[in-house]
Amino acid sequence: MSDIQTSTTDEIRLYAARHGLTGLPEDQFSRLSELAQTVRAAGLALPRMPSEEDEPAHLFTVTALRDPK
Repeated sequence: MSDIQTSTTDEIRLYAARHGLTGLPEDQFSRLSELAQTVRAAGLALPRMPSEEDEPAHLFTVTALRDPK
C-alpha cells in the first residue's frame, strides 16, 4: 500500500524529502500535490497477488531425471 495518504503540499514536501527530492521549486511541489491522489488511486487499482503463499509453485515437484540409455 502506498504511503501517500493525503495530498496536501506539506505532506508532499515531506514525502519528497524522504525520497531525496529537496530544493524543488514551489510550482513542482504544487504539481506533485495535484497528482498524488490520482497516482495513488492508479497504484491501488493494480491487481496484486493476495498472498505470496497463494502461488502455483507449491503444486510442482521435481521429478527424477530419466536414464538416457
